[in-house]
Amino acid sequence: MDTYGLFTLLVFLICVLGSGTWGRVRITLPVIVHLRWDRYHYSRHLPGGRTMPSRDTTLRRFFYLQGQLILLKEGDPKHILDAFCDTIFQLEAPVVLYINNPYHHNANPAATHYFRSITQYLGLPVITWDPEYHVTSQTHTTTRNLVISPTIHHQVKAMLSMLGRYNWTDIAIVTTNETGHTDFISAVNDLTRVSKSADPYDDINHPKPRFRILETLILRNVRNEVKFCQEMQRLIEVDSRIMLLYSRRSQTYVVMECARKLKITGSEYVWILSMDSVPKNSKTWVNPTKLPYGLFGVWYDYGRRAMTEAIDTSVEIWKNALKMIAQDTERGGSVNLQTPNFTCSSNNTGFWTGGAHMYEKLRSVSMINKGGQEIDFNAAGQLMHPKLKIINIQRNSLKGGKNWTVVGQWTREGLSMRRITWPGEALGPPKGKPKRRFLRIATLRENPYVIYQEMPQGGVCGPHTVACEVYPRDKETFKRLSNETDTKCCTGLSIDLLFELSAELEFDYELFEVYDGQWGAEVNKEWNGLVRVLLDKKADMVITSLKINPERSTAVDFSVPFLKTGITIIVSIRDGAISPTALLEPYDYPSWCFILLFSVHATGASIFIFEWLSPYGLDRGSALSKDHKFSLFRSLWLIWAMLFSAAVTTDTPRGISSRFLGNMWALFALVFLASYTANLAAFMITKKEYYDLSGIQDWRLQNPKAMKPPFKFGTIPNGSTETNIKSNDPEMYKYMRRYNRPSVAEGIKAVTRQQLHAFIYDATVLEYLAGQDKKCSLITVGKWGAMTGYGVAFPRGSPWIDKVNGVILRLTQKGEMERLQKFWLSGACHNNKKKDPNSNGFGQGAKSSYLGIRNFTSAFIFLAGGIALGVILVVLEHLYFRFGRNRLKQWDKRGCCALVSLSMGRSLTFKQYVTKAIDVHKRHRCTDRTCQAQFWEVQHELDAALGKVDKLQTLITHIKQQKEDRCVWRFESEGHPNLSPAKTTTPLRENAEERHVEGACEQPRRRQDDADKKGSDVSQVEKVRDELMKLLQDECERESVI
Repeated sequence: MDTYGLFTLLVFLICVLGSGTWGRVRITLPVIVHLRWDRYHYSRHLPGGRTMPSRDTTLRRFFYLQGQLILLKEGDPKHILDAFCDTIFQLEAPVVLYINNPYHHNANPAATHYFRSITQYLGLPVITWDPEYHVTSQTHTTTRNLVISPTIHHQVKAMLSMLGRYNWTDIAIVTTNETGHTDFISAVNDLTRVSKSADPYDDINHPKPRFRILETLILRNVRNEVKFCQEMQRLIEVDSRIMLLYSRRSQTYVVMECARKLKITGSEYVWILSMDSVPKNSKTWVNPTKLPYGLFGVWYDYGRRAMTEAIDTSVEIWKNALKMIAQDTERGGSVNLQTPNFTCSSNNTGFWTGGAHMYEKLRSVSMINKGGQEIDFNAAGQLMHPKLKIINIQRNSLKGGKNWTVVGQWTREGLSMRRITWPGEALGPPKGKPKRRFLRIATLRENPYVIYQEMPQGGVCGPHTVACEVYPRDKETFKRLSNETDTKCCTGLSIDLLFELSAELEFDYELFEVYDGQWGAEVNKEWNGLVRVLLDKKADMVITSLKINPERSTAVDFSVPFLKTGITIIVSIRDGAISPTALLEPYDYPSWCFILLFSVHATGASIFIFEWLSPYGLDRGSALSKDHKFSLFRSLWLIWAMLFSAAVTTDTPRGISSRFLGNMWALFALVFLASYTANLAAFMITKKEYYDLSGIQDWRLQNPKAMKPPFKFGTIPNGSTETNIKSNDPEMYKYMRRYNRPSVAEGIKAVTRQQLHAFIYDATVLEYLAGQDKKCSLITVGKWGAMTGYGVAFPRGSPWIDKVNGVILRLTQKGEMERLQKFWLSGACHNNKKKDPNSNGFGQGAKSSYLGIRNFTSAFIFLAGGIALGVILVVLEHLYFRFGRNRLKQWDKRGCCALVSLSMGRSLTFKQYVTKAIDVHKRHRCTDRTCQAQFWEVQHELDAALGKVDKLQTLITHIKQQKEDRCVWRFESEGHPNLSPAKTTTPLRENAEERHVEGACEQPRRRQDDADKKGSDVSQVEKVRDELMKLLQDECERESVI
């Protein structure tokens, strides 16, 4: 390396500590400089010089400052490493000051990088003045570098402050492949991203600028001017008006010359140069004779004065850090600060962990240097408030020609500007954006992407709608009815996207419908529809639900997809038939037979048997009475009533065993009804049936004639769906062509009317139509096929493609496209439909709806069957009373029928005849007065006999209850037929024998007499009954004769 080609100043600040005790320690500062440096000028700013003795007593108590100058002849890695091994390691330096001035000397960037790599590997803290220090992020890093010079990050912040001042928000980054260009691009991207995510308003409620990068152009063919200028053509394509340039100072002339030839240096274009891009010599900038007026640049001083100030500032930072260490030691604090022990003679040299404490002390320094600049550092060790200048090429009014003039300052308080010469020497700042362009945009109706609405009476479309020119068309055939267009209002998802594009890219437009109403397909090697208008240059853009496919991509250009889609199938939902036996379907037929035939009758018979045998029940027939009526049929009636929880009158058993069995049956009935009711609802609801096709490869689409009748399906002609099927499945295309419909609306109508079994089209459109169907009678089935997306179409080579792509990508990242999709593609029917995952070919689903008569078909059938069975039972009952009763009476001598059915038993006894005779008399009264008098006399005798029988039965019951008593019993006159009421009022002592009889319970004679008397009464009653029966029969025969 040339001795005069390197000018690097290395200042090492050494803090040597004693082992175990604090004494006054000698601090040596070796300065490694180039031969051309003025030894005397810089040495007097180092420790030991005339300006370095410290007057701080605390610092002087612990440290002695001394400086030493070391000359470095070469900047190659060997000489740098020798400097570390022979000098720095021997002095045990804990802090390194590194000053690199590439603008003042022809420095080697590799040497600088090598020096930083050594200090980072060793963990040595570094105070550096280095414009080539390429750290763009403000985040904390693992390096121990304290940067006191402005960095690329600061330069970009100053540039964006200037852009924000004049509202220049759309920018282009232009760089060569010079070292550091990636850091420059990264800094611009980071700060641009921050401007978009930060609060949109400042402290005084003014909107903050939100920057947008239109293009990042890296120029690589610097030596080939022709290719170099061709690369810069990209700036014209993106129509950028603000350019940020980062290049080598010698390359700036080439860039600006190409810009002049491309006519992008006029009054509408702004160029801002970084510090590296400004042409300069070893002292200051050079005369910009070849550069245009109005060019801006970022600048800071780098001459001898700036270097002297940098050394003074570095030494002051170092001294303040040492002072903080001394103060901690003076207060008795435990300071763990050790000097590094590096050596080049062994392999033990490694990372110095003790440097972290010294680095934190250095980074925490806050002061004002001799130049009045505030010195503070952020978490990454960068200077927080550097001073930068904004320079501008202006006309020299005194000497003529051009010169650089400082027109602004960027400090902690912000940016201040004055006396600016604008590009092209214009009177005011340029707008920074291209003029609004006017575009012709073609479209075609497709709900919900483009929806036609009638124009309001005022002639102005409402919000979120735009005026569009459409042709009147036949609703069924979709053919154009006139060459004149009607003005309507268009809205939809694609129209909302058009609003975003127009606002972002600042263009006006005219929206019109394509002439032939076709989407764009190649028919007889000629394109039609939307593709045709782009090929003929009749439209600058097509925006609707135009699908991207390989065929169309060969003719026109597409943007990135703004929404994914595919091919799917829509079918109609039909109400399935409800089974007439739905009422019985909760259980299978063997279960019904076991429950209704076996369980019911077995349990009813068991209850009756238990009641018959129980002493608390019928007691094998010996406990039959009027109060307890129970039979086999009544037991079955009880079982049926409990099973269905019927609110009817039933007779309950009295036996413990029969009651226990009845409770068990009640528990069984509860479980039965709960499970039956729970399952009944599923069979009573109407089933929704549809063709559950698996997708475009379903067997019904591949072989439609296998079904009887053949499966009918179609799509719209000359569309992307038909093109895809035609190229991938020609046989299917030939079959379905006869069932195609001119529009999607006609296809949906055909499916609803069962004219088509299925309709194939774009997935998102069919999903929308299924969700918006008023009757919710449509559903999409199968997997999506031929996945693609909707895009904005352009003619070949359109300059709008990249701009639109950028807007779509930003909208996608912000979630705006997802919001539009949820807003426009949602429907009320989507949440109500449920597909059966277990369906095989013919799907079934259920949805909430009102219950109609069809839902209760099985219940009505069951009720009608019950009515018919009731009629049959009525007929059988009459046949029994007319023909079967007399024969059954002759057979039933012991009353066994009453055990089976009390009603049947009563029909065979005397009481039944009496009741029947009374009913006959009520219906057929005698007209003969003699007959009537005799009837009433007999009736009176019958009533008296029945009353006497009741009294005797009461007396017999009373005697049985007294049978076991051994005490004296009393027989009072009440209820005795032979004692009059007058005798009962006689005093007890006067007529004791007449009123009552006292004696032991064992008097057999009295009981015998009473029994004989009762027997005679019963015989008398039976005699009266026979006579009455005979009279009744005679009466009936006489009435029948009459």
